[in-house]
Amino acid sequence: MFSNDRARRALWSLAFAGVMPSGSLAAEHPDVARSVETSATAELDHAPPSLTVAVRRAWLRSPAVQAADAKLAAADARALAATRPLYNPELEITAQNADVNTRSIGVSQTIDWSGKRRARSGAAAAEMRAGQAEREQVRQRVALQWLSGFSAYRAACEQVALGARRVTLLAQFAALAQRRLAAGDIPPLEGDLAELALQEAHAEQAGLLADQAKARQSLSAVGDDDAKSLPELPQALPPAAAIPLAAASVEALPALRQAAAEVEAADARIVVAERDRRADPTISLTGGRVTDGPIDDKVVGINLRIPLFLRNDYSAEVTAARAGADEAAATLHDRHRQAVAEAEQAGTSYNALREAWQRWQHSRASNADERATLLQRLWEAGELSTSDYLVQLKQSNDTELAASRLRARAWQAFADWLGASGELDRWLGLDGIAQ
Repeated sequence: MFSNDRARRALWSLAFAGVMPSGSLAAEHPDVARSVETSATAELDHAPPSLTVAVRRAWLRSPAVQAADAKLAAADARALAATRPLYNPELEITAQNADVNTRSIGVSQTIDWSGKRRARSGAAAAEMRAGQAEREQVRQRVALQWLSGFSAYRAACEQVALGARRVTLLAQFAALAQRRLAAGDIPPLEGDLAELALQEAHAEQAGLLADQAKARQSLSAVGDDDAKSLPELPQALPPAAAIPLAAASVEALPALRQAAAEVEAADARIVVAERDRRADPTISLTGGRVTDGPIDDKVVGINLRIPLFLRNDYSAEVTAARAGADEAAATLHDRHRQAVAEAEQAGTSYNALREAWQRWQHSRASNADERATLLQRLWEAGELSTSDYLVQLKQSNDTELAASRLRARAWQAFADWLGASGELDRWLGLDGIAQ
């Protein structure tokens, strides 16, 4: 009978043989060998078309994106309204019957002498640019939530499949153990161990199914409720994140572009407040007829009205606008610092998880099927006790589940990196395409 060390060496020897293609296979089928090497080292520089289509479908179904679109449409309408003349002409008709009868008609027009329309147009244009950046933020947030939920759901589905395979293996093992117990080949305690392991697997499978349902609910909350149309989660991971993020990439982030546009809008509102302190004159032109007994005269009048800002000079509005500009500038600086820190953290996290996943892919630990087969052969040959078999099989299954969770975490970290680096549209292949 083999010792546990000999069994373990045999296990790793067979697992190694299952991971690495044999020399005869590589010699006889070089295309197969190249495909194995390519699949292990390939990097997903761009999203598969199925992922891009799924993200765009999530945008179409997302109420948050629809609200952002409506908000941008309102900002666009306000920007158009700000370009229109500030004052409309006024028509005045006067009729008076007294000792002197008067009939007159006049037109008055307030003149935008201080350039209020130009100032308000500039502020509205900056607010529209801020709205565009805010909509991009919303679309990015929805896309990243979908990618994170999608990777979690696909990982949960994979873990359910792994758990189902574990239940099948242990059910077969329990049945075989009962037959060997009936034949007197193993003691009753080992038969009980096999049955306990099967019941534990059923309990853990129920937990995995609950996790899958929770992941599905999280994905549905983003706006994707069609599980059958979901693409597969790619095995290959995207390239490593570039750290630190280039300054130009930081400035191009939607959050920073929104903050910069809000600074421009706040500065423009100072100009608006200052222009509102300047009085705009109103000019009136009146023509009519005055009748006094036998005298009937035509009259023409020109009036000029200028408001006097004596009781309220509107200086408080200027002070408030300047304080708002200071707030916007501080917010921009704060968001810039946060963006740099978030990009570095997201890139570092993704690179660490990516490296761990690549180590797993290239390790001998990734061949679980061969390990399970060898373990059962050793147990059937009496070279492993039931307890040793169950311990090693559980370790193998737990490692597989951990690897599945690792891949999901790597994809979720990559989604965080896309958001922190502003690379989402480029990776999805949507840069330069009208949305």
